[in-house]
Amino acid sequence: MPTASPQAGTGGTRAPGAGARRRPRGRLHRALAAGCLTAGTLLGAVPRGTGTYPETVAAHLQRILDTGTGPLSPDRDRAGGVPLWRAAARQALQTRLGLDRIAAAAGSHRPVVRLEKAVDRGDHLRRRGSIETEPGVHIPFWLLEPKGPPQPRPLGLFPHGHDRRGHDTSAGIHADEVQAARARAEDRDVAVQAVRLGFIALAPATRGIATQVIPDLDARHGDRECRSQLMHCLLAGRTALGERVWDVQRLLDWALTLPGADPRRVLVSGNSGGGMVTMFAAACDERFTFAVPSCSFAPSASRAGYIFHCDCNTVPGLLDIGGLTGVVGLIAPRHTLAVNGRNDSLLPVAEVERAAAEVRSLYAWADAAGRFQHRWGPEGHRFYRDLMWPLVLDAWSGIAPAPTPPAP
Repeated sequence: MPTASPQAGTGGTRAPGAGARRRPRGRLHRALAAGCLTAGTLLGAVPRGTGTYPETVAAHLQRILDTGTGPLSPDRDRAGGVPLWRAAARQALQTRLGLDRIAAAAGSHRPVVRLEKAVDRGDHLRRRGSIETEPGVHIPFWLLEPKGPPQPRPLGLFPHGHDRRGHDTSAGIHADEVQAARARAEDRDVAVQAVRLGFIALAPATRGIATQVIPDLDARHGDRECRSQLMHCLLAGRTALGERVWDVQRLLDWALTLPGADPRRVLVSGNSGGGMVTMFAAACDERFTFAVPSCSFAPSASRAGYIFHCDCNTVPGLLDIGGLTGVVGLIAPRHTLAVNGRNDSLLPVAEVERAAAEVRSLYAWADAAGRFQHRWGPEGHRFYRDLMWPLVLDAWSGIAPAPTPPAP
């Protein structure tokens, strides 16, 4: 893929648009709009999604949200077994995400990557880049590489959630010391961790959150820009999550051409909304060989019908393939490590445990028992490096690195 010098206006800034009128926001409203999933810490320690609906509503939701009755829900008695289910469900997932429509709209467009000069960070090199994943859609990213001559190295992509500076945080770039201290305390500099373990690491900006934001004019969608992105996507037959998966896939296309990138060891990992991108990207794209969703793994809805995740993660018809647990089941037989915070008020422990049991069953059905792991961190909505890296590195310890191609 071609590389050129950086250009201004690559999509990293917000453009509110002519005539935009924004309503004043209170402190909590501003935090909610900026954080979405991360807003759990502001709302107290009481787990969300544990309430009850009126009886008639509850009965209706139970009837329409039964994940076991979808036409492509995992079923051990299904003719053709796992291979046929996987092929049909993956195609259905890609269609429901709108990936086919995004591809059609992109047409013959070939993504172009622009890289700036490398900055020496002492133990690694860091470059700012951008990739044009659709015509006029520029996704900024950071590329972190170990020093030294090219050699086979694992590759890591780290999408982020509801944080305007999420890709910066992943790459160890902070607005001030307060943000830096929080990032260190919550293990949020995940791309820096990866490069120090020998990875080629990429930290892309998430569309609709940190780049290519669609302003919510006149606060029509609750003054939430990620929801504005979703609504505009739905009108076009695509989804916000589908756009984010598409962006990560196009970045992976390019990343696998980097000297030393080992296609046998490709990690995707993100926290919160980045964890949602992680699960869906790995389910759709078998080039990802290990997925680590952090503080995002849960059922699509509680038994009572409460939806846990932000609106921008909505995928119409997802229950047709078994909901989010069916999505994670599509990653099998590749490795998945789902990490949750025991004190994360957004995702109740009992519901997460229920989802983990369902996915373990799917992995066993796929003859991949043991390749799905679930771990609890002791705190809240954050990364847990001590739970993540040992399992990833151990799983790959027996994989011989891909040979380094000869220099042209």
